Amino acid sequence: MPTPVQMQAIPIALKGQSLLVSAETGSGKTASYMIPVVSYCAQFKHEQSSKMKKPSAMVLAPTRELCIQVEEQAKLLGKGLPFKTALVVGGDPMARQLYRIQEGVSLIVGTPGRLIDLLTKHDMELDSVSMLVLDEVDCMLQKGFHEQVMQIYRALSQPQVLMYSATISREVEKLARLMTNDLVIATVGKPGNQNSSVKQVTIWVESKQKKKKLFDILTSQQHFLPPAVVFVGSRLGADLLSEAITATTGVKALSIHGEKPMKDRRQILKSFLMGEVPVLVATSILGRGVNLFGVRQVIMFDMPNSIKEYIHQIGRTSRMGEEGTSIVFINEEDKKIFPELVEFLKSSGAPIPRELANSRYMMRSFSSSSGNKKRKHGL
Repeated sequence: MPTPVQMQAIPIALKGQSLLVSAETGSGKTASYMIPVVSYCAQFKHEQSSKMKKPSAMVLAPTRELCIQVEEQAKLLGKGLPFKTALVVGGDPMARQLYRIQEGVSLIVGTPGRLIDLLTKHDMELDSVSMLVLDEVDCMLQKGFHEQVMQIYRALSQPQVLMYSATISREVEKLARLMTNDLVIATVGKPGNQNSSVKQVTIWVESKQKKKKLFDILTSQQHFLPPAVVFVGSRLGADLLSEAITATTGVKALSIHGEKPMKDRRQILKSFLMGEVPVLVATSILGRGVNLFGVRQVIMFDMPNSIKEYIHQIGRTSRMGEEGTSIVFINEEDKKIFPELVEFLKSSGAPIPRELANSRYMMRSFSSSSGNKKRKHGL
């Protein structure tokens, strides 16, 4: 049965209209854009001459892992149809990727940086691309990616644009409207809300005690729910923590981050998803979009610096309605995110630690907002 986001998005996309879709993590967004893409590409290839080798559609995503996953989904949906794909990401030989495209493909899936390399170094033409998908659009239109995305967009000939994320701000909506005139906005569930299948546990832990608290969880039959992903804020932190987990607890752990070779990243993720490794320590490269089916627990060793990234990371533990648990370590070092986090926990019905509710930063924030209300009402 199609999910709510698929029921809304697929018919609109099949009509050729551009879309901006907001839906919670794990709700089936990938298939909701890939079904129209595969349908269009297969029909286009059937109607055109067999000599036509240019791509008809393109999907851009922020990480290599997400691109790999999207291409695998595309291959699955396009099996048996006149539909070929090319994966264009860093870490793999560019010559092989270029050859694959020149041989003739319907769909290119890639990261913006590598695609621009192909465009500039090999004079690749994309004028035949009629469908452009921006997965995790709020990330793709942010500083760092925005210029690259727009450079690729300008190389296309007024494509239908499909944009998806679990967290879409007003600023992203404004940028999306600048890209297309016939934009349809579809929202499934409460915008920016967490997946309701995730049980959130927030623990106040001082920085020096975080490792001990993590080891206590991983050695507890009651609290450790493997397979689990532990999110950290740095690449070095991921390597050191995975080694410490294995050495101290005896629980096998591996790390994954952007500095590891692509071959190693593929093998590590495969080992984890196959159940050979119960704990994966990851940076934010796994925080968005990646379907970690079977993951029962996410532990945020380091709190991300935005509530949007928090929403995406806890969503790794609950895919397509499966229940999961997130455990988040916080302390005064995360004070910038306290107000948004408290509001989010309240709206989710999740418990709020006493230390967080009574923190000096929250009390100052409350006093400031109360003062503003009094001045507003002339009190």
